Amino acid sequence: MVTSKKDIICEYAQNSLNDVASFAKFVSYAEELVQSNELFKNEESKESYQQIWFELEIINALALSEWESAGRPENWQTRWKLAYKQDASHVMAELLNTLQ
Repeated sequence: MVTSKKDIICEYAQNSLNDVASFAKFVSYAEELVQSNELFKNEESKESYQQIWFELEIINALALSEWESAGRPENWQTRWKLAYKQDASHVMAELLNTLQ
């Protein structure tokens, strides 16, 4: 069975929702994906991806800011799950739907 680039990206995306640090790494990685034309059907899907990525970046910035203000605690899982994970999951699904 051949694993596509999209499958690998989707798996990475889902795993990134486990904690704030993983999510931040994925958002940084995802910023560069827009340069990969084979992931998009057309320019419209690429533009949608960029707009949705920006929403992920906002969630990322808010979460990282709060995490850093709290002193970068090792165990921040509860706060991540309560305040950010649901929104991040929803926007992540939208982002992944723009990929072909």
